[in-house]
Amino acid sequence: MRAKKTLSIVVVLTLFLAGVLLLLQRYRKNQLGLASVADAPDGSFVVQVERPVLSGRPIWEVPRAILGTGDRDLRFGHMSPGAAFGAVGSRRLELNADGGWDLLIESDGRGRVIEGTRLLFTLVLYDRQLKLNCRPADSGDDHFNTNARAASDKLDGNFSLYLTQCKNAESGKNTAGLPAFTVRGSFKGLPQSGNVKDENKGPK
Repeated sequence: MRAKKTLSIVVVLTLFLAGVLLLLQRYRKNQLGLASVADAPDGSFVVQVERPVLSGRPIWEVPRAILGTGDRDLRFGHMSPGAAFGAVGSRRLELNADGGWDLLIESDGRGRVIEGTRLLFTLVLYDRQLKLNCRPADSGDDHFNTNARAASDKLDGNFSLYLTQCKNAESGKNTAGLPAFTVRGSFKGLPQSGNVKDENKGPK
């Protein structure tokens, strides 16, 4: 009898964990889809900030986060108010929008993200807003991939950043208790800036 009870508990826990993993997988796929502009017209870009499911959320928001319908406010793109791009090239990308969004990516031109990369954005925590200035650690987990089109000045690309070093953008003080943020994004058909164009055009 006791063995059957133990087996039942193991089965229930296994099914529960399988369900959680399935939801998390769905969440990850949704986030990757939100950060893609594959079907968008030239001149498009999107940036999505991901925060851990259980980080700084009221308990009632956790189910939405698991299902991938949360954090709609942690995203901006070419359709956002005030959306604009500055430098565009294989070594530098600048994207911004109203609401305090300001992304700068600096690269070695071979896909590696280097010092100078940072993201400014506003994080809503319960009843207050926190303006953050975050930078990635030199972990090797970040990437910035670009593809210059042949006979064109337009550039396509995608990136993934793991932001572990955040400060209060207003006070300059280090923040405590915040998680690392993953940032995913892509862009399509952005015209390269004259001072940051690739030396060799064409698909890489």
